[in-house]
Amino acid sequence: MIEQLKSEAKKSKPGMMYVWQAVNLVMALFFGLAAFANSNDGDWYIWCPIYTIPVLLSISIVIWPQLNENKIWNTVSVFHLLACSLYAVYQIFVLLSDLGGKIENPLQHETGREMGGLLIIIAWLGLSRFSSIARPGAGMSNKGLMGALLLLVLTLTVMPLFLWSICFISDWHTRLGHCNGMFKK
Repeated sequence: MIEQLKSEAKKSKPGMMYVWQAVNLVMALFFGLAAFANSNDGDWYIWCPIYTIPVLLSISIVIWPQLNENKIWNTVSVFHLLACSLYAVYQIFVLLSDLGGKIENPLQHETGREMGGLLIIIAWLGLSRFSSIARPGAGMSNKGLMGALLLLVLTLTVMPLFLWSICFISDWHTRLGHCNGMFKK
């Protein structure tokens, strides 16, 4: 099996593979920071594992890109994707309860930010598991579609880090709803 993965690695496009590894490294960094940020939360025992599993899956792709063809990697990613999807359904009901029928930015509430994290995980695991980006032997028959998919992946990679980092600029954390509760008063 290892020899088969190595031979498939030689067939895949190296440029796309390097981009995919870099994107996975950035996402591993984001998920690692999210796990660290939740380590002092009241329900850390839920959120640290939720974020740590994508860290491990992304790091494994950085180290060995062909691992996303492995049955164990695929099984772990699908089960975590399913678990996060089910928890996201629960979080929707909790968030609607928190909003109390008012129309406001859901990121102002902890449950809204948690829901945002779940949506990022769901989107990332879905792309990682079910897209053909940088998969060995994947055909590049529709370059426009692959370009759009790569743009989506890059946006999904950069946007959470950007939204998080602007909370550290001057006093912006007092004016942006998604920064509420990040800094102790």
